[in-house]
Amino acid sequence: MKSAPRAWLRSDGSWQPGADLPLTDRGVRYGMSVFETIGLRAGKPLLLAEHLALLAASGADLLGTTLPEIQLPALSLDATGVLRLYLTAGDGAPTAPVSAPRLFALFEPHDPAGRTDEQTARLHPEPVAPFASGRKTANYWLNCAAQTSARQAGCHHALLADHDGNLLSAAFGNLFFVLDGQLCTPSLALAVRPGVIRSRLMQDQTVREVKFPAARLPEASELFLTNSRLGVMPLQCEAITPGPLGRALRATFLRENIVP
Repeated sequence: MKSAPRAWLRSDGSWQPGADLPLTDRGVRYGMSVFETIGLRAGKPLLLAEHLALLAASGADLLGTTLPEIQLPALSLDATGVLRLYLTAGDGAPTAPVSAPRLFALFEPHDPAGRTDEQTARLHPEPVAPFASGRKTANYWLNCAAQTSARQAGCHHALLADHDGNLLSAAFGNLFFVLDGQLCTPSLALAVRPGVIRSRLMQDQTVREVKFPAARLPEASELFLTNSRLGVMPLQCEAITPGPLGRALRATFLRENIVP
C-alpha cells in the first residue's frame, strides 16, 4: 500500500508536522511562491546544496526575500521519493512587499520498483509563454494542463514550445536531444528552468545550448528529459526512439544514486 504524502509548515524556527498553508497566504491565493523538488533516497536528500541555492536565488529574484538557514524535516531512513520545499509570499495584498514569507514542505513517496526505463512524449499543440525567467513557481496550471492533454493522448509527457516556435522543455522537466551527433538542450535565454539535474548532466557532457524550432524536432536522433524524480528518462516521440546516449546516462544517474 502506497504511503500518503506528508506536510510540514515551518514556524518559530521548527517544522510543524501536518500543518497546512492558510488560504490567506499569497502562495495559495495567487501562486506567489517558489519551490524546488529534492530527491530523497533512503532518507538522504540528493544534491541538496544545489537545490537550496536555486531556491534562495528564486526567493531573492521573485519575492525579494531571503531563505533562512534550515534543516530539512525529519524523515525515516526508508523515505524514498521527493520533498518539495515552497517559499511563499505570505499574507498581504497582491502588490504588497513580502514581509513574512512562509516555508512549506511536502514529501511524496516513490516506489523505485515501479519505474520504467523509457517513456513517451508528444509536442503540446498550443504554445506557452515562459514565465518568471525560468524560476520554479506555483503558477503551474499551464504545465498541468499540457501534461493532462498528453496523458489523454496516451503519452507520459508533454513537450512545450513558446509563441515563436522554440522548443522549451517538458511540462515537468528539462529536455535534451541529439542532433547531427551533438547533444543539445534549449538555452536558458528562453527562460528555461535551470534544473539541478540539467546542470549536473552538463558538468560531465559536452552540451550545446540552442534556440531550436520545435517543428524541427523530428530531425533529432534521440530525446530525453531530466528532473529530480526521474533523473534521466529516454523518450519516444513519434519517429524518435530512445537511443544509446540517453540509456547510458540514465544508467549512470541510477548507479550514482543521485535520484530516488
